[in-house]
Amino acid sequence: MPLNSPINLLPATMTAPWTNPAPLSDVPGGETNLLHRSAWSDPANPLRVEFKPWYEHEVGVGRTESVSVFLDDDESNTIGYREWTLPMDLSDYFIEISADKLPEGEHLISFIMTNYIGAPARSYPFTVTVDKQPPQLNTSSQLIFPSEVLDPNKLTAHYLEQNNDQVTAALPAYTTPRPWDRITWYWGPRPGSLEEGGVIELDDKNYAAPVVITIAGDLIRNRGDGVRYVWYRVQDRAGNDSVRSEPVELDVAATPIPRTLPWPTVERAVGESERQTLDPMLANNGVGVVVEVPQDAVVYPGEQVWVRWGVPGTLGAALVKLPISGQRRYQIEMKSVAAHIGKGLPVSYVVVDDKEQEHPSTPRQLTVQTIPSNRLKAVQCDGLTGGNLSYKAVAPQGARLKLDVWPLMTTDHWIMITMTGLDAAGRETVLEAVKKRAVTTPEVFGGIGGSTEVRVSKAFLNTLRRNGPLTGKVYVSFDGGQTWPHVNAPNFPSLNLTFVD
Repeated sequence: MPLNSPINLLPATMTAPWTNPAPLSDVPGGETNLLHRSAWSDPANPLRVEFKPWYEHEVGVGRTESVSVFLDDDESNTIGYREWTLPMDLSDYFIEISADKLPEGEHLISFIMTNYIGAPARSYPFTVTVDKQPPQLNTSSQLIFPSEVLDPNKLTAHYLEQNNDQVTAALPAYTTPRPWDRITWYWGPRPGSLEEGGVIELDDKNYAAPVVITIAGDLIRNRGDGVRYVWYRVQDRAGNDSVRSEPVELDVAATPIPRTLPWPTVERAVGESERQTLDPMLANNGVGVVVEVPQDAVVYPGEQVWVRWGVPGTLGAALVKLPISGQRRYQIEMKSVAAHIGKGLPVSYVVVDDKEQEHPSTPRQLTVQTIPSNRLKAVQCDGLTGGNLSYKAVAPQGARLKLDVWPLMTTDHWIMITMTGLDAAGRETVLEAVKKRAVTTPEVFGGIGGSTEVRVSKAFLNTLRRNGPLTGKVYVSFDGGQTWPHVNAPNFPSLNLTFVD
């Protein structure tokens, strides 16, 4: 029947009905007049289709009128019917519609009112959308965490430290995502724990894009360490919930571990405290010594450990980047040990993280002992008879001196050799047979005076008192000539002779 058909005592057109609860407000990309599922899903509170009163003044008291509600311009598709006996209360203009009468999809709701004299009138339609299909998750619904976390399903403070204090998880694509879907994720101590972590709401522009959940370090730490389960579910705009996703089990150790880097140990050195003492003769094997990084030093996978020996930039300082056979043991060359004989030095290591930031350890203070003179040899002089050097027996070019190779000898060592006697007046007179200079490479292998002759000239010897003492003294600087023993305290045994005619 056309909407403008004349009906006795009825308006020419009838106002469209509406629903109670009302539909959701329309949003970009969303359905028209979408009914939230709470509007129809509760059998105790079915959806109401409501109307405006069609009379200004009530007539036909005691007579019967009826309303038939139908869908989609099909008067035979009746979803509700009700009769009233006039007069009607203003609050009584509605019909309840059960959920089974509301099919999925967008529909027109109209009604026909038949008045008390049997004349029908049809309303304008009212559009509603009914959504009864919950989002369908991917068959493999677990959140996808980074590989560093998934293997072995462990989330550490170090990972957070290296990743902007957060971890991300990709949501597997689910069936037919729609604008304004809400993804709620949970983080708790049991599978299915309802401890909400956050909500992501899609919009009309990003609903088809991959979804990534970002979980902040603060939330992870606030929820505590231990085994935690992470899962999610999707709810559409109508309020239909998906099933729960399969949870991801994570072993969480997010409480920061202090970057403890205790001092290293020099193997075979003496001392358990911060200070150790090393006998340099223990390094007199051509190999050197070994520095060990303690096992309780906090070093994360993928980080580098370098050992520092001595003060950078100084003689004998070393930076060793490669351990021995993948262990936490580092070889220090003998040359670096030899440069520190009789001196103290710091020994430490540095952890280099994957951002190339260096984390230095507590240094160990190591003292490399001096070499006792009784473990060294005195300079030797050719032409001796017993303890005497005879002037007459000295060759014209002078008396030849020799000094054997000493322990840990390197070209970083400097040498000075003097011969001291008495002049005719009984005063000490000194000849520098070897002036302060660096040891040469041939001398490292052959000793002093082997490849290059060192002599005490006859001219010097001729100035000395006969039957007086003649002493050969050796001074060695182990640090490239920076420090020397006192002139009255040579660090090698002295050669004590009597000079005779």
